[in-house]
Amino acid sequence: MNHRKGHNSAKYSAVVPLRPLRRRIALLSLLVLVVSIGGGWLWSSLAVTESTMVLTTPGEVPYPNLNTNEDIEGQQLPVVELQTIDGKAQSSNSLLGAPLIINFWYSTCEPCRREMPVLANAHDKYGSKISFLGLNMNDSASVAKEFAEKYNVNYEIAFDPSGAFISSLGIATAPTTLFVSKDGVVLDQVAGELTAEKLDGLIAEWFPS
Repeated sequence: MNHRKGHNSAKYSAVVPLRPLRRRIALLSLLVLVVSIGGGWLWSSLAVTESTMVLTTPGEVPYPNLNTNEDIEGQQLPVVELQTIDGKAQSSNSLLGAPLIINFWYSTCEPCRREMPVLANAHDKYGSKISFLGLNMNDSASVAKEFAEKYNVNYEIAFDPSGAFISSLGIATAPTTLFVSKDGVVLDQVAGELTAEKLDGLIAEWFPS
């Protein structure tokens, strides 16, 4: 009788510790979950902070970037020596005398690629009264020429080898398009891709017939 009690007691003792063990496993799982969630939140916070710093600090990230162009409406075009696609020197003063649209672009800029046919068509439509200039910001002459031929661009392509023209105008994004009076005064500046409808509207606004 006593032996049976001892046996039952031993069996009972072997089972009881499982409850604290399960409790410890559950607590450990909960702790791992909390640490995972907390770590993910911390990483996300750091990533957002870093991204915000990059996007709101002009000049801190490599070109091309998400800087903001300077407000240059009413400003006179600077007199700078540019370079044609054939490698010849060209003064920016030679662009004056007719209403002028200057588009700042480069070949690996996706919005630039999308709007290039829009500009090419606008030149075919308005080229008799408005001058167009594609100011390439980042390509070699051969790459720019190949790009222009691909999109049937018939207007002039130029470069700013010294960077003086671009920096004087405070252009930091691409594509950017300037609408310039025949006297060289910047009437409007549009950052971002132009649609055909938007471009037609801007031409009607700034260069009415």
